[in-house]
Amino acid sequence: MNATPLVQHMGPLRATASPDVVAAFRRATGWREAEGLPPASFPVIVMNLPEIGGAVRAAAQEVGLPVHEAQHFEYLRPIELGESYDLMLEFRRELEPARLIVTAEVFDTEGARVGRIVSTLRLIDPATLPGAARP
Repeated sequence: MNATPLVQHMGPLRATASPDVVAAFRRATGWREAEGLPPASFPVIVMNLPEIGGAVRAAAQEVGLPVHEAQHFEYLRPIELGESYDLMLEFRRELEPARLIVTAEVFDTEGARVGRIVSTLRLIDPATLPGAARP
């Protein structure tokens, strides 16, 4: 077993809902109109940061393939265009079944809680998938 801790914390990480970034996010996630309020899923843009991707890869390294299993959004108020938000992240590794649960608490820049995002990734050994090449 890897010495990686089963729980890791990271943050604060800043996500700014600037109009151009929100428009690009809306297009990339299939919204018909590029203009409009940030979707509830907008804070997940921090998943693009190298330190986040590194944490996901490190957790999955023992198994091999992170597969999206579930996502939950809970907001106390909407994300506002032009505002910045700080995310505090927790990466929790479950062993049976192998999962990585990423929880992001979303705060405004004054420290007031805005919401929470929970993403669950199932960690799958690619060799166990039907049709996988066997060594």
